[in-house]
Amino acid sequence: MSRLRPPLYFVRHGETEWNKQGLIQGWTDTALNATGHRQAEAVGRALAGLAELAEGFRFLVSPLTRARQTMGHIAAALGVEPEQVQVDTAVKELGFGVWEGKPFWELKASPAYPADAETRYAWRPEGGESYADGHDRLRAWFGGISEPALVVAHGAIGRCLIGHLAGLAPAALVSLAMPQGKFCRLQAGRVQWFDAVGVAA
Repeated sequence: MSRLRPPLYFVRHGETEWNKQGLIQGWTDTALNATGHRQAEAVGRALAGLAELAEGFRFLVSPLTRARQTMGHIAAALGVEPEQVQVDTAVKELGFGVWEGKPFWELKASPAYPADAETRYAWRPEGGESYADGHDRLRAWFGGISEPALVVAHGAIGRCLIGHLAGLAPAALVSLAMPQGKFCRLQAGRVQWFDAVGVAA
């Protein structure tokens, strides 16, 4: 992994009703709720204040609605035209298979769910993907990212992205907090989270 990689900004999509209810989304195509729209607008305003984002950036977004709506608010704040935004399946959320639509507490209480973080990295739910699968999906993708970029995606695939660029061990990767209403700057192995007014978190 090159430490000379250009900066990459990562944004997790804003809140959905399923987030609010603690339900597992994965590939299920949910939309932002009112809070999620406000979060995305606030992140857009914060990013618009960064001179670094003025030109030369690629704008990449997951094909799922909640991510595309979030990117829509950010692009509007940055003055980025819709045709400048690339929909990229590589940053689509991990699939959670049979667990999608069920509450997280039910998954965590299941004997099928590994108790330790390192084992969870390779655990693949029925009909879904593991963190290892997501990490593998992104390895080839990173080879095609040579410019500075802003990526709007999801919590689980975001852990894979940040974990890869920061060189994290599997147990640390799966344990990363993935807040909404904030953005992350990654460069030279350093991870910096900022809130919606651009103050380091």
